[in-house]
This record gives sequence, C-alpha cells and structure tokens, in this order.
Amino acid sequence: MKKYKAAIVGCGGIGHAHMEGYEKVSNIEVIACCDTVPNAVKYYQNEFNIPQGFTDIDEMLTVAKPEIVSVCVWHLLHDEITIKLSESSNVKGIICEKPMAIGVDKARSMVEACEKNNTKLVISHQRRFTPGWNKAKELVENGEIGNPTRGELRVKDGLLNWGTHSIDGARFILGDPKAKWVVGSVERYTNKYERDTPIEDSCTGLIHFENDLQFFIQSDLMDNDCDAGKFEIYGTEGFLKITETEVKIFNKDSNGWKNVDINLKEGDVAIGGNTNAEQTIELINWIEGGKKHRGAGDIAAETVEIMMGIYESARINRVVNFPLITKGYPLETMINDGLLKLESDEKYDIRGFLKRENIDENLYSRLRDDGLSHHEAMRAVNQK
Repeated sequence: MKKYKAAIVGCGGIGHAHMEGYEKVSNIEVIACCDTVPNAVKYYQNEFNIPQGFTDIDEMLTVAKPEIVSVCVWHLLHDEITIKLSESSNVKGIICEKPMAIGVDKARSMVEACEKNNTKLVISHQRRFTPGWNKAKELVENGEIGNPTRGELRVKDGLLNWGTHSIDGARFILGDPKAKWVVGSVERYTNKYERDTPIEDSCTGLIHFENDLQFFIQSDLMDNDCDAGKFEIYGTEGFLKITETEVKIFNKDSNGWKNVDINLKEGDVAIGGNTNAEQTIELINWIEGGKKHRGAGDIAAETVEIMMGIYESARINRVVNFPLITKGYPLETMINDGLLKLESDEKYDIRGFLKRENIDENLYSRLRDDGLSHHEAMRAVNQK
C-alpha cells in the first residue's frame, strides 16, 4: 500500500480537524505545514510532531514535495492557493476547506486549474460522510418517501458558513440535482464579517431544481433549533427529518414518526474524526483510479453558484437563472453600491462578535435566554 505525504496550509483551528482525519489513515504521513505566521507553524509542528514547517508555499512545495495538501486558510485565499498547489507536479490531491470560494468565477477557476493539471480537488463538505446523511440518502433512493418535492433548510452564522453545508447536504441526499433558478432576499444592517469576508445579517432563498424539486433556506432568522447538518425533506409519500447522526421518517409504513436505526461508531461526528478520515480515504481511492469523490470540486462549485445566485437575486430584485454569469461577490457589490444601509459602521467578525467594545454581553445573553434568535437579539442590542 502506497503511503502518501500530506501537508497542511493554514495552521489555525480548522486545520486540527484535518489533522484528526489524517491521523486515522494508515497510509498518510503529514510531513509539512505552512503558514505566514511563524509561531503558528511552530505550534503545529510541536502539537502534531510535523517534521517540516514553512512560511512560504513555494518553498514547501520545492523542499517537502507533498502529494496531498489541505487548504485551511481563510475563504478569500482558497482559489489562489488551490490553483498554485495544482500547478505543482508532486501534488496529486487537494482538500480545500468550505466555502469553496467567494464567487462562482473563482470556484470555476479552481476546478479548471485542477482538471488541467490532473489534480484531484475535494472540498471539505465532510458531512457527506456522516451516518445520518448516508442513511437518509439510502431511504430516498429506495423510494421510502416517494418522489422528493421539497427541502427545508434553516441555518445561522451566514449563508457561506453553515448554509454551504446544508445546501450541499440536501443536494447530496437527493442525488446532487442541478439548480435551474433561484430567488433570494438579504439584509445587512451591521458591519458583519467572517474571516475577513463581509456577510449578511440574514437571508432567505428559494432554489428551484430539475424535476420541480425546491429547497427553501433561511439563515439567521429562526435559529433557536437549527444546525448546518439538520434539515427536512418532503416527498409525495412521506417526510424525513435529518441530522448527521439521526433520521426520522413519516410514511405509510411508519405509524407516525419513527426513528430509523443507524449504526453509529465512536467518532461519527461532522467535524474531525471519522468523517475527515473517510474523506481522505475516498480521495486516495480517486487518485488511484477509483470512482469520483462525492465531494469533488465541480460538485461543490454548484453550491457556490447557488449561494451567489441568492445574493445576485437580492441585488437585482429578480429571479436568477442558471448557469450564473455574474462574476465576483454580489453581496460585496451591494455593499459597495450603498444598497445595504448600516445601523452601525463598527466592523466585527462573527468568530468573536461578543468581544466588540460596544456590545452589551449581558443583555445579549438575557435576550437569547428569553428565546430570541441571534438575529433578533443582535438587532435589539444594536438599537439599545
């Protein structure tokens, strides 16, 4: 069995999940890590016993010669770094974090570069390996809910953050249908960012797929009981309630809602553990001539297109048809054009928004305890 040399680019929090996966794969050896911050490199080398550390990607590619590379940098750098890695003759496979890219043109350029250079590109929608999602996919394929007609997705923390997992997951369970059109709405009344990328305060989207299948997604509106891996699918003969580790079915044979048996193993969670290991194993199989990876770049690019379509629909106040011809990041275009009026100009990142100088943390906590969503509580705090 061939042993593959792997490397991590971006020595931050999400890289830990990739390392947890690599450590579970016997024919993977992580030989290098790279980050522009020297202390982050040293930390990773010490924590994971990685022999080589770099602050320059070109040097890493020349000296370490990794064959599989995880891209764990911030969103806006995904396309640039993925393309650079694909141009290395040694790199056979890339696992890039989600969201794949900020802009459909950037996502497509990543796919094109990897195809040109015969590099296998996987986007880390690792929840496709969770037992709940796979059981739901099996039930749909076996006709347990008839013909699927609708998916209900509710997320928080932005469309690009949790939304990419939910859209990707529902598509996975339903066989990756092609989107035909989308209509969306967006609000941004605070100067909100995630990892240096401007994001919305809330949004909704109606996505119409082939065979008249539709998804309705809402983000940061009713977020008291939502999760990136939790959604519902309706069919002509039944319904499914799905999480990463549970599935409930309601159909003619279930006698009401019924819990579906799923064989869970230790480590069967979305972040880290078995899912990242299985994602890596399937990439190796693809590199060695096996079937296409379920999280391949061209599949993930379609999810990026859907999200950009929601933003573009909100920008032009029209239904947007696919394929999407709009380049760039439509939400940022709206911001630059002054279409989204802010109640506060203070810039903050959702990864640490409670650290803002002017946020009343106690008030926010009390409002959430009273049952308000993040969206409702933030609006109340900002209007205080």
